[in-house]
Amino acid sequence: MAAMPVEWSNGVAAVTAARAFHFCRRFLPIPEWLELYRTDWLRADLIAGFTVVTLLVPEGMSYAQIAGLPPQTAFYAAPIGLLAFALLGSSRQLVVAMSAAIASISYATISRISDPHSAHFIVLSAALTVVSGVICILLGALRLGRLARFLSESVNVGFVSGLAVMIAANQLPKLLGLEGIRGNFWQILDKLIQHLSEAHGSTIIIGSLCLTLMIAIERTIRNVPAALITIGFGIGASLIFSLEQYGVPVVGQIPAGLMPPQWPAISVQEWLMLVPGGMGLALVTFAEAVGPARAFSVAHGYPIDPNRDIIGIGAVNLGAGLFHGFPIGASLSKSAANDRAGAKSQLSCLIAAIGITFVALFFTRWFYALPEATLAVIVIVAVSGMVRLKKLGHLFRTHRTACTFKFNLFRCFDAGDYGGVAAFCCLLIVYACLAQ
Repeated sequence: MAAMPVEWSNGVAAVTAARAFHFCRRFLPIPEWLELYRTDWLRADLIAGFTVVTLLVPEGMSYAQIAGLPPQTAFYAAPIGLLAFALLGSSRQLVVAMSAAIASISYATISRISDPHSAHFIVLSAALTVVSGVICILLGALRLGRLARFLSESVNVGFVSGLAVMIAANQLPKLLGLEGIRGNFWQILDKLIQHLSEAHGSTIIIGSLCLTLMIAIERTIRNVPAALITIGFGIGASLIFSLEQYGVPVVGQIPAGLMPPQWPAISVQEWLMLVPGGMGLALVTFAEAVGPARAFSVAHGYPIDPNRDIIGIGAVNLGAGLFHGFPIGASLSKSAANDRAGAKSQLSCLIAAIGITFVALFFTRWFYALPEATLAVIVIVAVSGMVRLKKLGHLFRTHRTACTFKFNLFRCFDAGDYGGVAAFCCLLIVYACLAQ
């Protein structure tokens, strides 16, 4: 057989390399921002990356509890999430990490299938994350990112406000030192009233001090990570006064390191049960991300690709699910902090991913003495900002039909009626089309 001419083989190699580069330019925006990267941006990206870490560590542990999961699951989900969106997303300042709203929806979905305090709950949460990620990737591949416009602000306000109230109610027993209180909002409220005389005094004191401190910091010193300082205060008080010996529940031992990737082991029937919740999560996650991403692109003068971003968010959740995490989405607070710290490119998120990995490997033992009441305070303060009473009142006065739709959507979630969830999502889209 005759030897292949050198010129022809070199030409094939050049064409193959060009096609590979074109593929990377289309689906991986790294070559673009690396080509444009300037060395004087490095300092700003480093500062922004470390700023994200200081916010993400305490908030991530708290949001894991919102999702009904152990605090360490935040360290499993965050690094792969930051890394995947930095590789695939087109927004340079958007931080895709833990979100209180997304964690709330995850808890509402899985708690109707499994006991929140069981090991299977953790597996189902990871499976829901995978389902949401796959749906996002499909939406982006089919270039259906425009569907997010049907999830208006009013949809998010009404639905997420209800979830926020439910999550806050679940944290109240921890703030009072009461155990074994579960159920929906009214059941928890009824049990709290019945067992109020059994509340633990030391837990109430440390919780009240942490709540006062966090609110004071957020209202007076806005550029300081209030959650991080509150966690430091809680750990310090716990160690100095040996609060665990007085019966104050603490986080305890958090396993160091990261989990190896593993496909969630659940039945086919359970996968199917997760599809409606995964669809809702995918739409809400992308709707949360598209607004800030557009705002950052306009402010800094660069283009974004919504379909690429939804593929990036899908990859984030697919990776988080495989690494035993929980659903994550765009974080407005961390994205704003990233931007204020001067982030110039996706390198800031890559630095944040490295920082979170370092904490997971070497510093989890520092959180042993952290009172659970302190995490409950951070959760309650976080979700309190999601309840927008004035906006809800305005919507009820001006859009009563839409409010009825959203109220019934939340009731379906609360009752575990996932067929109803899917039906109401379709009706909301039809209603939005008719309104336009």
